[in-house]
Amino acid sequence: MDSSNQHNFIKTKSKGEMPVVGIRVPSWASFTRPIFRGIVDFIRNNEKWQLQTLVDSTNEMAPVLIDENWRGDGLILFRYSPEEAKIFKQYEIPVVNLSAECLGKGFPTVIPNNFEIGKQAAQHMLTLGLRHFSYWGDPSRNYSIERGNAFEQEIHSAGYNCIKVQIEPDHLPWDNRWVKMHERIVKELSRLPKPVGIFAKDDMLGSNIIRICNEVGILVPDEISVMGTNADEVFCQISTPPLSSVAYPGESVGYEAARLLSIMMNGKSIENDHLITIPIKDIIARESTNTFAIEDLVVTQAVQYIRAVAPVYPIHVSEVAARSSLSLSGFNKHFSQHMGHTPKEEIKRVRLAKIQASLKNSNDKISKIAKDMKFGSPEELSRFFKRETGMVPKEYRSRYQNVNSL
Repeated sequence: MDSSNQHNFIKTKSKGEMPVVGIRVPSWASFTRPIFRGIVDFIRNNEKWQLQTLVDSTNEMAPVLIDENWRGDGLILFRYSPEEAKIFKQYEIPVVNLSAECLGKGFPTVIPNNFEIGKQAAQHMLTLGLRHFSYWGDPSRNYSIERGNAFEQEIHSAGYNCIKVQIEPDHLPWDNRWVKMHERIVKELSRLPKPVGIFAKDDMLGSNIIRICNEVGILVPDEISVMGTNADEVFCQISTPPLSSVAYPGESVGYEAARLLSIMMNGKSIENDHLITIPIKDIIARESTNTFAIEDLVVTQAVQYIRAVAPVYPIHVSEVAARSSLSLSGFNKHFSQHMGHTPKEEIKRVRLAKIQASLKNSNDKISKIAKDMKFGSPEELSRFFKRETGMVPKEYRSRYQNVNSL
């Protein structure tokens, strides 16, 4: 055995020894770091593992390679090659996959709900008063296809068209790839109607779009609103303006991956096509979508007032109309012509979004949420929620706060 590769080989534990678990996720992506927090949270409360992962220690620590030569007790991997999969199976090393690109290719999988990512992105874009929408994706990536299809479906359901822009970076030559990407993005941006809302498959592409908009004089978010996925702090914050994004549920992904791997390492057989999808909880709205594309002053002021007041008070349309110079019927007609839906529907949408956020992101009792939002009673809130979503609040909260169980 080559001494340069000796660090890859780890003796499988004896009875009573601490299991050795390898973790391999993209080192360039800050959005994957919460995965470790989820894994650590699991082992802190359940069992002790010795973790190994690829780290950049400026050569001050012995390097760790997690490849087909790695030998330990379990692996959590963000993609793997067919050769690696074959050898891991040969050595009976349990593996949990974290990539939609390797779904159904040999190991159980834990991934975010990509369909829901696209749906929530569309719902956010639809609140901006836009009439034109575009999805920028990569047709060679499963996660991109799922996000794009869901985004397009939601946009179509609202009565609008979605312009799809498909770019495959892997099909471009490595040398000067960024130059070819730049040329293609400039070309596609020039074709889009303005103002338009762009949903990018990930934050890297979203950040690149914003950067190129700045170079060619396209105003963000006034002419083009841009949204990405993963809420990668680096890519979102190096954008000017900062990029809005659907958050990657890293901690939940890590926790469920660790839980699944523990079951496998303890001898339970899990089907290779077993899939756990993690619900999406957050949209991080930043300046790249901080716009409202309706130029009409009456509608703009009405929407701003509704969004400020409706989350905490059951505002009536008559109260909103009274702030304009129009009659109630004239205001309703004027608002609907510009927004594509009535002011009553806008009020309901804002109040529903507030309830959904509270149920997903807090443990507040229904009675407290009802009190904070000035519902007459918890029962009134529940009836409203069931009427709008088809679910009772408890069912909705369970769906988002408890991931699929074995």
